[in-house]
Amino acid sequence: MMYEVLPWVFATGFLTKLVDLSVDEGLKIARPLIYMAGAAYGILIAYVISNYPLLSPLGLAVVFAVMLAGKIDRKPHITGIVFMVIFLGIWGFAETDLVLLSIFLFAGTMDEIFSDLADKRKIKGKAAKVFENRIILEITALSVSLATGYWIIFLGMLSYDLGYFFTGKTGRYFK
Repeated sequence: MMYEVLPWVFATGFLTKLVDLSVDEGLKIARPLIYMAGAAYGILIAYVISNYPLLSPLGLAVVFAVMLAGKIDRKPHITGIVFMVIFLGIWGFAETDLVLLSIFLFAGTMDEIFSDLADKRKIKGKAAKVFENRIILEITALSVSLATGYWIIFLGMLSYDLGYFFTGKTGRYFK
């Protein structure tokens, strides 16, 4: 009984990209709604980290990687992190595998580094397209699932990405 979390992970990706579109790309959404979206994704991330030990290292790694990359630089995203910390303080952490956390943190950090290089056109061609889509963490999640048989890890990553990318593709039409 762990797959019931996947719609919440999808919603987290959806809300994260909605905030991105508003603060980074000018999507016109009322300011209070964007702060509420940030708070909501923070609470959802905390819920997953608190209740799903196999997804906890992945969730923590994504948050740490974007923080290390300096991507939590706008108030609605800061709101998301603050709400995540508050609710983690209330709910606590699920048992978190530190080896998986390290693996995912490395992959997530590499995604951020290579994505930034592609964005700055220091990587070109097909490689730039690949790295713009941040696939290192996805490949890592798939590899871990193949190695361990814990498919919730890959499905969690896939659910988040589907919410994130779906919102990215459709949200641009509402500018």
